[in-house]
Amino acid sequence: MGSFYTSHTVRGPRQQAVLAHLNERRAFVSREQDGNLTVLDEASECQDPQVLGALGQSLSAFFACPVLALLNHDDNFLYLELYENGAKTDQYNSNPAAFSEDDEDGFGVPQGGDAARLCAAFGAADVGAVEAVLRDESFMMAVERHERLAEALGLPAFSVGLGFTYAEADDGVPENCFVRSAAAA
Repeated sequence: MGSFYTSHTVRGPRQQAVLAHLNERRAFVSREQDGNLTVLDEASECQDPQVLGALGQSLSAFFACPVLALLNHDDNFLYLELYENGAKTDQYNSNPAAFSEDDEDGFGVPQGGDAARLCAAFGAADVGAVEAVLRDESFMMAVERHERLAEALGLPAFSVGLGFTYAEADDGVPENCFVRSAAAA
């Protein structure tokens, strides 16, 4: 069995401001690293892209910043949406055939993902490295793709492989990295 997790990487706002905004939600918010925070939201763990996207859109609109909403489903595929100033500007699915009813579909070719836009949103310079991660069909586990994407975009290592459920169980959480929202305390 692979990993199941969701996260939102937020560029710009301070940890305390995000915690205040998420006051009524059960969530964890990471410390800031290179201008980025990671939000681990309990409601998003249902693996519903609409729930994931709603929080991404809300955070992006409220803070007028980029937000990368990410979902890893059983390590079979990595799905992400980019929000900028409240608008969804990009979407990516590493394996669009994952829920196909045709057993012969197997793994699909990754779809979507604008490497230049992702780089611009998160201040990364190597568009080619991001593009290579998005298009590489050799990843066996979605968490590996997520790790390489985070490296290419300069996102914190603690943004990879961790969602609310894992944080709540203290499974793989770096010490002194995440703070619980008031609702999760």
